[in-house]
Amino acid sequence: MLAALCGCSDVDRGINPPLQQGTRNSGYDLSEINASGGRSDILILVAFSGGGKRSAAFSHGALRGMRHVPVRLGGPPSTLLAEIDQIGGVSGGSFSAAHYALYGERSFETFPQDFLHRDIAAYVWGTYLLPWQWGWLASPGVGTNDRMTEVYDDHIFRGATFRDLMARGRPRLSISATDLASGAAFPFLPHAFDVICSDLARFSVARAVAASNGFPLLFTPITLANHRGPDCDAPLPVNLSVMPMLAEYNRRRLLEVVARMADRDRTPWLHLLDGGISDNLALRASLNFAILGGTDEQDFVERAQPVRRILIISVDGQSATDPALSRQRMINGLVQIFDAVSGAQIDNYNLETLAVTAAEVDRMVERQRSNRCRHARTIDGRPCEDVQGRLVHVSLADHPDPVLRDRLRRIPTGLTLPREDVELLVAAGETVMRNNRDIAAFLGGEDAPGGRLRQRR
Repeated sequence: MLAALCGCSDVDRGINPPLQQGTRNSGYDLSEINASGGRSDILILVAFSGGGKRSAAFSHGALRGMRHVPVRLGGPPSTLLAEIDQIGGVSGGSFSAAHYALYGERSFETFPQDFLHRDIAAYVWGTYLLPWQWGWLASPGVGTNDRMTEVYDDHIFRGATFRDLMARGRPRLSISATDLASGAAFPFLPHAFDVICSDLARFSVARAVAASNGFPLLFTPITLANHRGPDCDAPLPVNLSVMPMLAEYNRRRLLEVVARMADRDRTPWLHLLDGGISDNLALRASLNFAILGGTDEQDFVERAQPVRRILIISVDGQSATDPALSRQRMINGLVQIFDAVSGAQIDNYNLETLAVTAAEVDRMVERQRSNRCRHARTIDGRPCEDVQGRLVHVSLADHPDPVLRDRLRRIPTGLTLPREDVELLVAAGETVMRNNRDIAAFLGGEDAPGGRLRQRR
């Protein structure tokens, strides 16, 4: 009766398609994106954190603010928004990142009605309470997040695939989920899909966002099939046959993850959950690419030769910890306990991610100087050693009004928020971005020390 009520479910519905033999995922590499439009001497990566609709609203406001941040640096006048080369998102931040990457300026008009003011939580409840939505009970190949994929597709992304994103060009979209087996970040990017020999161009944007927002226990994982085998000759991002035994820990860990994913016998399936588990700042996808040597590949080196300014902006919509917990004799609420534990873990991990990213920006700057100077003493009229980089972290804590700042940081995550809270968060994101002196100074031509993390509290 249940199967008849819900309809016959295809157990392979939504499975990622394989690459055709003799092909690879191309046309969406970061070096190609940087060279395809905007200023070629600036590389700008923006990352939106997890944090439910709170983070989505805050990051949407930050995008609005970027329209008013000028870019000078001796070239034609431009804006920060126009010069973004990659926009990354995780969990709640993946909605605003994907929507802007797909719709561009139109997102400022439609994202509020498509997502921010929509009662997404009602669809979550409906997945569990409405019998005609119980297809996930009738078939082992269908999960609760398949239902949410349909919701996101119907109301937000309207059937779009990564081919549509590739056709738009800049900024490149980077969405991250977490591989349940390894606990590592899995990015929906060409080099990751090459490892499992899957065609990223035909993959659903809504499904990638659902994976990134797949909160554990509430949603089932989004599953990818590993198509690597004798008929696949897509290149791996690294040469695993020369994996050094004494490699630094981060690099060795990444090599081990890639090796496991590239072995179909060991890993025929990948099960993806919320990206915030492995990286709630959405920085790891780009960081891992750099650590594995992608920025040293010849194609990247050649195309990125004009780059002399590297800017990474971490837009963090996380909430504050609750000091009131220490004044309570007993804490019995499961939600309260889970929020406190997960929030503390995420905050601690975020600090480590920021530190590692800042160090990697330093290394990127040094490599870029070396690559440019090997080519010529001057490039486009600038000295080859004229390369600077910076990581800037902006968050709700940067808002200048202490009373409003405290209120903003106490807004819960969730997928449905009151309209008033949404509007406050959007306005806060715009204010914080427009008033950030570190970003304005870096893009205005003032000298900036390479890679130094700028974080104002």
